[in-house]
Amino acid sequence: MGKILLNRGQWLRWRWLVVVVLSGFITIQLSPYLALAALTPGVPSPTAQFSELSDADLLAQLGQLPNGTVSLPNFDPAVNGFQFSNQELVQAIDLDRNAQSWEVVLTEQMEQLFGTQVCVGEGSGLCVLTAAAQSWLKTQLSRLDQGISEGMAAAVLELWQPTPTPIPWWQRLINALLGHTVFGLVSTLFDLQTFIANLFLMQGVTEVFQPTETIRNTLTPTQILLTILRVFLTGSGNPFTMGVYRLVEGVLTEGHSLTPYRVEDRGHGNYWVYVYDSNYPAGRATSPQDLHVEFDTQADTWVYRPLAPRAALSGHGQGKRLDEPAFFGDAASKNLDLTQRSWRQPDPALTGGDRPAATGPFTCPFCHPDRETAPEAPPEPIVDITLIGEGQLVVAPYGASGSLTAIAGLGESSAQDTRVPFKGGLNRAVPASYHLTAAVLGQPLQVTLTGVGNASPQPTTLQVTGPGYTANVEGLLLSPEQTLTLYVVPNATGPELTFVANQITNIPHLTINLIDATTTHRFDASTPELGFALTERQVSKSSGFDLSGVKLPAQRRVALSAKTDLKRLYFADDDLADSAYTLTVNNRMVVKDRTQLGASQPDFVNYTLTYDEEMRVRGVQVKADHQAFFDYNPAFIDPADLSRDALLAALAQRNIPITIAYEPLAAGRAGASSPLRLVPSGAAPIGHQVFQGSLGFQELVWETEGVGVARGEGVEGDGA
Repeated sequence: MGKILLNRGQWLRWRWLVVVVLSGFITIQLSPYLALAALTPGVPSPTAQFSELSDADLLAQLGQLPNGTVSLPNFDPAVNGFQFSNQELVQAIDLDRNAQSWEVVLTEQMEQLFGTQVCVGEGSGLCVLTAAAQSWLKTQLSRLDQGISEGMAAAVLELWQPTPTPIPWWQRLINALLGHTVFGLVSTLFDLQTFIANLFLMQGVTEVFQPTETIRNTLTPTQILLTILRVFLTGSGNPFTMGVYRLVEGVLTEGHSLTPYRVEDRGHGNYWVYVYDSNYPAGRATSPQDLHVEFDTQADTWVYRPLAPRAALSGHGQGKRLDEPAFFGDAASKNLDLTQRSWRQPDPALTGGDRPAATGPFTCPFCHPDRETAPEAPPEPIVDITLIGEGQLVVAPYGASGSLTAIAGLGESSAQDTRVPFKGGLNRAVPASYHLTAAVLGQPLQVTLTGVGNASPQPTTLQVTGPGYTANVEGLLLSPEQTLTLYVVPNATGPELTFVANQITNIPHLTINLIDATTTHRFDASTPELGFALTERQVSKSSGFDLSGVKLPAQRRVALSAKTDLKRLYFADDDLADSAYTLTVNNRMVVKDRTQLGASQPDFVNYTLTYDEEMRVRGVQVKADHQAFFDYNPAFIDPADLSRDALLAALAQRNIPITIAYEPLAAGRAGASSPLRLVPSGAAPIGHQVFQGSLGFQELVWETEGVGVARGEGVEGDGA
């Protein structure tokens, strides 16, 4: 019998060929598990003998079990945990290279979470995200660079099976062939990356963070231990992920997510909760074994130290961190929480079945609650303020002392000033987001950003979401200990942004992105070829804007403001010299036609066109003491009664003029320590100027009766 012998070099070459072949096969094998919408809570019936036990009885019952332990059924971190680390997954994800694919996959997930209101025209066969939805998704995804432990901790629970299942042959073969190099497989499993990312994004959704916050603020460490223990003893299939944080100067930071899977009684009131930690894949020689959070029920304290031995800890989980890798706290620190599996899973009854409902089971942070598609009692609008990146973030009412609860005279018991800590797991100083109620609408807010750390500054983004919009300040560079001041006015009719230069600087990109507006038209579409034809047309439009290109002296301000009631975008600065801006406009439009053919016994044809374009104008002149505005609604082709062929021809051959109008700068020069308010004059403009734009991007897609018949995309202008 012949023998085949491979030396080490040949084996290494052939091993990666095997990886490529098996990657495709495994992607198919895993595909049933990689759609969040298809996942349903697998919650077995609790064991009756434990469900009614008191807290004391729970601990006593644990002590009577073999070895004083109870576990999540059929969970082993070496099997159920990922064989790549948090940092490795962050490095493998390439949002720029796969930008369009990421948007396509997560668009479907956003429909499942927030409903079709995230789509221009509330979706058709193809959902085109509104400019606001697209901005929110891209900006939130950029947080992945700060760590994705929240998504990984949740994903292992979603893929976990409470009842034992045989390990398939291909999984055993992969483990044998690749060992610790299983990470190399991740870059090919795009669906798995997006699945984890979707769970990561949900940490900022109201229905997830509010019950998590309640546990953090109301339960002591011992009570959290008992909550985990009760789930394990009852055999529930609805377990938790655990959030741990460091408390620095009273602020939660460096958040991390863990997956508890076993509780052990160590005697004398001490208990260990064993956890899966995405920073340390089980089975690697470099990973610590049997990672656990230690609870002391007598002192009501907890500590998690994955690497270093325990050092002296100061009271209330604060103070100088003598033990750098450790997380720790007590009953007063409020830096430990739980998030239950079912909180991240949409109720199938609220998702609209095969077709997502208009509003979805989760609160949309950038949608408008007063839309006709909202339920009879729509939720109050909310305002979120988030720093994407590392730094310190402080939001306070402008011109008022005290906390944000003072804005509307509300008491300190109000939940108006809610902060949502970030869980990334890479020890990054990412600040908590502010989640504010409708009481802040129309109120100027002062936003103070401070750099941290000793490394070279990395670009950060400040994002504001409000009813019907997102507003970003992009490309901020925060040096260590450097402080920047910005002002935000989150109006019901659109946001106002003010950036204050602390030195001579090019302004960051100021962006505003809006949801859609819809109009309906009815017109005679008869032709000699068709005969009688009557078309009912629905036109939905959504716009986004980017302002940049100006250098400001120190202590000067630049402002960008959207007035959705006027369909206008205002911009100006208080520099003494004239300015020349670069304005970029993104237009997204969906046209839906239902055409009746024939007056008697008619046939009906449904036709949908989606259009996406990016226009850019450089050198937009604004004189000193003037404010400029752009009427953005006429920037679109008006398709009210154009035939399909005429509309396609107009979109394909159109000119791109942008008309800018001017008014006196009503805000005056109040100084750098205040927002630059751009107030419409109410009078006729004092001048107009037409600028010729360049087409940066254009895409057309049209469908008839749900069948795509043509497609044009990627028509480039003169570039950036």
